[in-house]
Amino acid sequence: MFRAQRGLTLLELLLGIILIGVIMAALTVGYLFVGRQIIEGIRLQNMHLQVNYALENIRLHCLSAIRIDDNSFFNSLGGARVDLGFQGERNIYNITPDDLTDNVHYGYFIGDGNLVLSTDNTKQEILVDKQYSPTIEVRYVRGAEPNFLRVTITATHLPNLRVENTEGIRFWFVDVVR
Repeated sequence: MFRAQRGLTLLELLLGIILIGVIMAALTVGYLFVGRQIIEGIRLQNMHLQVNYALENIRLHCLSAIRIDDNSFFNSLGGARVDLGFQGERNIYNITPDDLTDNVHYGYFIGDGNLVLSTDNTKQEILVDKQYSPTIEVRYVRGAEPNFLRVTITATHLPNLRVENTEGIRFWFVDVVR
């Protein structure tokens, strides 16, 4: 007596291969989507960190500023600039306005596409990397408090990531508006 042995037909084999291919394609697309979301999230967090670090750096150094650069835009008309320069204490936690020997020139500007802090026009620290296309705007608003600035730093990364943060900064030891 013969027993009928049942195997896979060609049609069943093709359907199985197609089904496995569809599942693999869905898993690959999901993996790529999640991977891109993770990379975009990391990039966005890095942009936030760099912008916030730069604003905190500016705020701390401005607290000990004793003299604003001569080409300052602080005047009765107000205005905006893309750089900021001033003399301040080398040690921001030891403020000595009457002792000029421990002072440093601080400059914040865009250089080679980076937001840069320059001290004594020689040492440079990158605050926001050029891959994020940083911009800085330092604004004095006419009629606002005399020694008060608004500093806005923006970082963008194509196609749709943008971080912008503004902080108000006060100069305590400088009478910049006369």
